[in-house]
Amino acid sequence: MNEEQYSVACLIVGILSCVLCCMCLGLPLGIVGIVLFVLSTRNGHGIDVKAGVGLALSILGVILSIVMVFIIIIGWLFSEDNGYSSYRDNSNPFEYFIEEYGDSLEFDDSDEYQNLPYYFDENKDAQINEL
Repeated sequence: MNEEQYSVACLIVGILSCVLCCMCLGLPLGIVGIVLFVLSTRNGHGIDVKAGVGLALSILGVILSIVMVFIIIIGWLFSEDNGYSSYRDNSNPFEYFIEEYGDSLEFDDSDEYQNLPYYFDENKDAQINEL
């Protein structure tokens, strides 16, 4: 490849590093863009405009990618617990059910089940068992 092709490749990779920085791909693409810039200026050739813009975009992509990593880490550290993690932490999912709804087989004076998250009809259950 000659220096002109390295300049174009540097510009393309610089643009991609800025566009893909939100997926943290700006860091590796930015490094590749910087290497391509160095390759485009070897053998005493001056800095091409495309290579210069590619270098600037590559550096910007690296910086934005690092900022995104910090934003993701801070968001992860300060995120609120929505209750689903406590279900996943229990080795037995029934433990979570009992913690959340209590003992579902408790009866009151009217012989109805208490604390169930759904309506339970004994007559309908008996009809199903007859089938």
